[in-house]
Amino acid sequence: MLEIDVMLSKDEQLIVFHDYHLGRTTNGSGLVSRVTAGHIRSLDAGIWFDEAYRNERVPLLDEVLEMSRGRVKLDIEMKHRRHNGISPLVERCIRAVERHHMREEVMFSSFNFEALRILHYKSPGFRFAPLYRHNLNPTPRSFPLQYNAHGVVLNHLFLNKTTVIQFHNLGLKVFVYTVNGPRRIERMITMGVDGVISDNPTAVRVIAKRILG
Repeated sequence: MLEIDVMLSKDEQLIVFHDYHLGRTTNGSGLVSRVTAGHIRSLDAGIWFDEAYRNERVPLLDEVLEMSRGRVKLDIEMKHRRHNGISPLVERCIRAVERHHMREEVMFSSFNFEALRILHYKSPGFRFAPLYRHNLNPTPRSFPLQYNAHGVVLNHLFLNKTTVIQFHNLGLKVFVYTVNGPRRIERMITMGVDGVISDNPTAVRVIAKRILG
């Protein structure tokens, strides 16, 4: 599964981009939400990483969906700083995924629980998992169970095996972020998590194969 971050540009296009600000990973500046998709697409999003990636462009969600369909499942994190004004992002994400016939290949996630509530009410068939900065003790009144979530995405720094078992007993998948060190990746897999979000997918694949066969 590939995890991507999606937010709206000023002209309400779905931009696949991690930061709210353009400055760290492009040759532009300002907030993604304050500039048009055309401007964002004109920026160089590769040179910051390595000369070999010069002139890489920021993709639109439609482009990523087209490339991913039938090849890899997606975890689409919907990013929006405030609760108000979140509906257009959710609605456009739903339409994009349905347009590409990828309902069964996508899971949505977000730190913004209002986005997930809207998703649940507008299109309850989609799988989703709330993101937590600090982990929680699951109860029947917890957000994931109230809204019939597919799972939870937890900070690996606060996770233990007891919590993993608790969520599994409640029928929820457990995903963890962002785990890059080999020893920590191994620890998460041996705890029994269902997915590891990492900047080092090769290490996750190799370690998972060694442990799980």
